[in-house]
Amino acid sequence: MAITRRYELDFQMAVGPRPPPATVRHALRQHMLRHAGKKYKCGLPGCPTILRTATELKTHRRLVHDNIEKQYSCPDCSYAAKTKTQLRRHRIRHEDSANTEKVQIHSCTYKGCNFKTKLGSNLRRHVRLHTGVKPYNCRHCPYASNTLENLRKHILSTNLHPGKTIYECEFCKKEKEKEMDPFCTNFAKELRAHLLEAHVEDFPTPNDANNYTNNIFRPN
Repeated sequence: MAITRRYELDFQMAVGPRPPPATVRHALRQHMLRHAGKKYKCGLPGCPTILRTATELKTHRRLVHDNIEKQYSCPDCSYAAKTKTQLRRHRIRHEDSANTEKVQIHSCTYKGCNFKTKLGSNLRRHVRLHTGVKPYNCRHCPYASNTLENLRKHILSTNLHPGKTIYECEFCKKEKEKEMDPFCTNFAKELRAHLLEAHVEDFPTPNDANNYTNNIFRPN
């Protein structure tokens, strides 16, 4: 593209030897973003998301709103899932009394508590009710919660933080001479997509982006 070639030449004159293509593309993206003053609203019913660029809006709609084909079918009923993880969680519901011994039951060890679950993640979340640990911290106020869902409700449904989001890109905030606001979203998968697109030097693979977003909150 002509604009890319022209920007590459300007970049070379400014910094010396010709930089790698990936560096040029990233620098061009960041440069062009500084000229984009418009805000791109999702516009779909019930979605308050506002993004910085048309590309981010397209990614948002694809990840959050598109009707992805449910290709993983349950062999025991008519249920179909979008991902293997969703199907695996659904299959747990089909475990009957005859198969109980094959399913690991996680029991709460606190005295007088009879809580039991088939999912270790559910037990960890339950135990936080006993310990009082609240690992999900609001970045807009001192509020903390024992579940991500409660934090989501606090930010999005209480009107305490109008226009605020759960996630904010720390790498955007670190960039020098940045004229645009950092990327913000309420969805971890959108943040992952943003990291892979806008910060490819720090996140060269999807696994790198996944590890980062999964560790933003570190529940015990």
